[in-house]
Amino acid sequence: MVSMKQEPEREEMPGEVEMDEPMYPEGLCLELEADDLEKLGITAMPKIGGVMEIRARAYVKSASVEQTQGGAEPKVELQVTDMEIRGVDMMRQAATMLYGSQGA
Repeated sequence: MVSMKQEPEREEMPGEVEMDEPMYPEGLCLELEADDLEKLGITAMPKIGGVMEIRARAYVKSASVEQTQGGAEPKVELQVTDMEIRGVDMMRQAATMLYGSQGA
């Protein structure tokens, strides 16, 4: 997997970092509501800061290249159509049951 974490941009003053900048691109945040959670089988609210694994299928909704002063900027928009989410702790427990403590 590739980390999508963004490097903080530097302010005009040397050494200053923009503090309110998000750590990850906003377009990568998924908001799931009650119906979505039910479809995914999530019956208990996960802990904030917990880690979950997502597997998804999407189709390409749009693809373009915009010419800017800085050069070409490609952009792809994906529409998620199918997904599954598993908590990492649940996967570790399953691995331990199957393979013992060495598999976790």
